[in-house]
Amino acid sequence: MNTLAPLQTPRWKTTLNMILNPGAVVKNQMSRVPWPYSLSISGLSFTLFFLQTGLDMLKAGQIEMSTVILITLLGVLYGTLGICLMAALAWALCQGTEKAYSLNWVISAFALGYSPTFIYALMGLLFSLVFGWKTAVAFGVTGVLWALRPTLMTVRQMSGDRAGFSIAVTTLCGAIILWGWSFLGRFSA
Repeated sequence: MNTLAPLQTPRWKTTLNMILNPGAVVKNQMSRVPWPYSLSISGLSFTLFFLQTGLDMLKAGQIEMSTVILITLLGVLYGTLGICLMAALAWALCQGTEKAYSLNWVISAFALGYSPTFIYALMGLLFSLVFGWKTAVAFGVTGVLWALRPTLMTVRQMSGDRAGFSIAVTTLCGAIILWGWSFLGRFSA
């Protein structure tokens, strides 16, 4: 008789798996990932992404350091509240399908989906600080684009595996996220 409890995957491994195999994470592991942990991933991702944007604008002489701090704080809000709102929008659009997922599950899946953004934003910040590169577009936007795959897997799971619908909703979500980043960057300058 086996009395050992099943091994639970550490959260950091689940986070990395969201980059490599988001479909498996969404299907098998999301119920064990608490939404506050996931929101911390998306919050940090957009904090670093917006910090890169501010540093790029500072290097170009467009803004002062106080504005870099403001943009970075906007990143915290965007990566937490903004992602919650985006997840709620996708959840509302998927409510007509046969599978019922809680809003907490959807927020957690959407937020953890920004794991690639976190890795790219971290690398971009490193290249910005060490080499003086302007990295917001090269690293930040690329990270957001990499997050579309986990978003697609989440929407596909919620929509009962409807591919066309999932692609449309994912495209809408990605466009809104990038448009919001562009708007906030111009607004705060």
